[in-house]
Amino acid sequence: MEAERSAVVTCTGCAMFVFLPQDRSDFVCTKCKLISILEEKIQGLEKRVSTLRSIKENEEFLDRRQDRLQRAQCCEDSEQAAQRGQKTSEDNWRHVTSRRGKSMRQVHVPETHIQMSNHFHVLSTGTSAESGVNDASEGTEQKETPLIGRHEMHIPRDGGPTTTTPKRRRRVVVVGDSLLRGTESSICRPDRENREVCCLPGARIRDVTERLPRLIKPSDRYPFLLLHVGTNDTAKNDLERITADYVALGRRIKAFEAQVVFSSILPVAGKGRGRDRRIVEVNEWLRRWCRREGFGFFDHGMVFQEEGVLGRDGLHLTKRGKSIFGSRLANLVRRALN
Repeated sequence: MEAERSAVVTCTGCAMFVFLPQDRSDFVCTKCKLISILEEKIQGLEKRVSTLRSIKENEEFLDRRQDRLQRAQCCEDSEQAAQRGQKTSEDNWRHVTSRRGKSMRQVHVPETHIQMSNHFHVLSTGTSAESGVNDASEGTEQKETPLIGRHEMHIPRDGGPTTTTPKRRRRVVVVGDSLLRGTESSICRPDRENREVCCLPGARIRDVTERLPRLIKPSDRYPFLLLHVGTNDTAKNDLERITADYVALGRRIKAFEAQVVFSSILPVAGKGRGRDRRIVEVNEWLRRWCRREGFGFFDHGMVFQEEGVLGRDGLHLTKRGKSIFGSRLANLVRRALN
């Protein structure tokens, strides 16, 4: 009787059959379910491995950039040292006569001493003020305290005015869409004078291309430019349109002679599989394009797919997500500037 009431049901995955009380057309056996779970875990591990590889490639790229900057600085230092040595050798003049067979007479030029003083006097200590001792009446000279600062003073040999040249730091410009809101403190805190975060809500790649000439100054010497844009482009534009806009942006950037790093597009939640697939495709193309054009690429990987990072709208970041994003960008800037 039990055999008559049961129905033969075939698994849709492995085509094995079992006896069930009712007939089911979408039946999947336990073994097939376990296999699908294992396949999903393997895909996740493969994504993590590719992310780790891209992070390693980015670190190697930054290290190579750092080595080039250090070698360039060493070359400049050696050239300056050679120029100083050449000037020192020219200090001693020689008097050359037209007669031959006689030794050359060396003329010693005395060094020029420039007396420098400042208009302010050193404050007297408490003991000298109470005793009423006058340093000038005793005939003792009061030594001037050296000036302390971060400027280098150059004294010309012809007795001209002294000039001070402050040591300039590289300028850092971080520009992108509204996801940069809240990262200003982490990025600009070490050097608020030379660092700037430009947040353009709703900005697309073309908007950043138009805004760049107003952000990079002609006086900036090899600035560091970090760009995070593309999230809003993935909402409606296709891959071909997005890549064309990136190419136009790269063409505009090369005119500034800057060190450039592109930040990968962060994932979104609840916007459909088509947009998720488009973000992955854009990031893969952006990695290859940056390597080909000589730009840096900063891949965030699976960091922002954890819980509690994306907001309710599935697009913007929570307070914890902003903290993570800001600290990652700040560490990238610190490593790039060394």
